[in-house]
Amino acid sequence: MKHFEYFILFLLVGIISSLITYFIRWFTLKNNILDISNNRSSHDIPTPKGGGISIVTILFGTLIVLKSFNIIESPFFNSALIGLGIVAFIGIIDDFKSLPISIRAISYIIASTLSVYLIGGFSNLSINHYSFNFIHSGFILSVLFIVWLTNLYNFMDGTDGFAGIQTICVSIFSGLLLYFSIQPSYAILLFCLAASTVGFLYWNWAPARIFMGDVGSCTIGFLFGLLSIYTVKIEIVAISVWLILLAPFICDATYTLLKRIANREKWYEAHNSHAYQKIYQMGVSHSKLAMGLLFMNLLVIWPIAYVAHTYNNLEFAMIILSYIVLGAIWLTVQVKYNKFKKVLL
Repeated sequence: MKHFEYFILFLLVGIISSLITYFIRWFTLKNNILDISNNRSSHDIPTPKGGGISIVTILFGTLIVLKSFNIIESPFFNSALIGLGIVAFIGIIDDFKSLPISIRAISYIIASTLSVYLIGGFSNLSINHYSFNFIHSGFILSVLFIVWLTNLYNFMDGTDGFAGIQTICVSIFSGLLLYFSIQPSYAILLFCLAASTVGFLYWNWAPARIFMGDVGSCTIGFLFGLLSIYTVKIEIVAISVWLILLAPFICDATYTLLKRIANREKWYEAHNSHAYQKIYQMGVSHSKLAMGLLFMNLLVIWPIAYVAHTYNNLEFAMIILSYIVLGAIWLTVQVKYNKFKKVLL
């Protein structure tokens, strides 16, 4: 395909995604399927949810088309179709009926286990030219990694446009790497993910007219986790690049979780103590939060990820650098938020 044909394809994908989102919004409003705000919410007005169905529909459609033209490997196709199918199905039910956390957790573990099994497992990892053979533990670690990404992506979908912007940034950068690595099938998948998210973002930008919901956030997190494992397995994109690209969400979710555990809080319960939520609580608008994430990706995360991809001997250093930078931002937010609370008191 020529560049202009790619552009037309992704433009159409974005338009189709936006139209599907419009239909979902109409359906949820008609049937009064709304997200009701509570003391943890960043919203005051009941808002339709489940908008991520548009993104998921495009994902499955793209996978099927790529497979029909035999330009995507069967192991990954089967793995993605089954794993994403389970996660998306559970997400839809949870968005409209609310499932217990135990059912969701078990479902994610089953989906991740099946997906890792269908790609042939995972045992070898290379960083800075050093190779690590995990043997059987690699399977377990990869399953836990995908489950964690699935959950944390859901944790980080709490303000308008935030998860959408991160999805677009990760998809475009990793898609470009795969495109120039002569892997058009996975590049097309990621570019279609970016385009469908742009179409959805038209409705999700502040003030949001519909939310992504678990069906969107969990499925996207699962896909990034599975792609991370698979592209490392077939030696296309290093794990360092994925860890850096996903660092904005990994850092906030993980550092916040560790803090809650250290404070002996009920870390497994829903909360609004992530750094991005505290920034919002201090008066920064939804749109400014999303734009801040966009510029952080473009000016900080992308350059660090590029260095890690280009210079193999600097992979570990770039991972550490990205997590230190984001850790410093996270700590700064905690300090400023504590001062903000004292002023209110």
